Amino acid sequence: MCFTKPTYEEIRLPFRFIDVPADRGSGAINIEAYGNVFGKYKYCYAWYELKSAKMYDNGDFEQMIELLKTSADKTVKVMIKLKKGVPKDFKIDINSLAEVYCDERFKALSLLGWGFNDKSYNELSSR
Repeated sequence: MCFTKPTYEEIRLPFRFIDVPADRGSGAINIEAYGNVFGKYKYCYAWYELKSAKMYDNGDFEQMIELLKTSADKTVKVMIKLKKGVPKDFKIDINSLAEVYCDERFKALSLLGWGFNDKSYNELSSR
């Protein structure tokens, strides 16, 4: 049996803020990067929280949400995990998100969960 190690490739994808009222009420930020990922159209959905509770109290959370709502025409770096040339997983580069907005607060996001999907969050949640 032959095992192959995965490889990782960096690409840039457009992204959008996904407003999920229940998640937003609990302090979560949802971002979905999307586009052609090595020949397949994929949706890279990631769910984050802020590392510091103070950022909720001082208004940072709401200000970051407002910035994310203006994500049209912006792209973010995404690290794609490939196994035998097939995209299997991803990681949104939080540093590049901070660069997009020229706002270091985005580096304070901590990943809670993710989904690497063939359909968008909106398509999956409308079922």
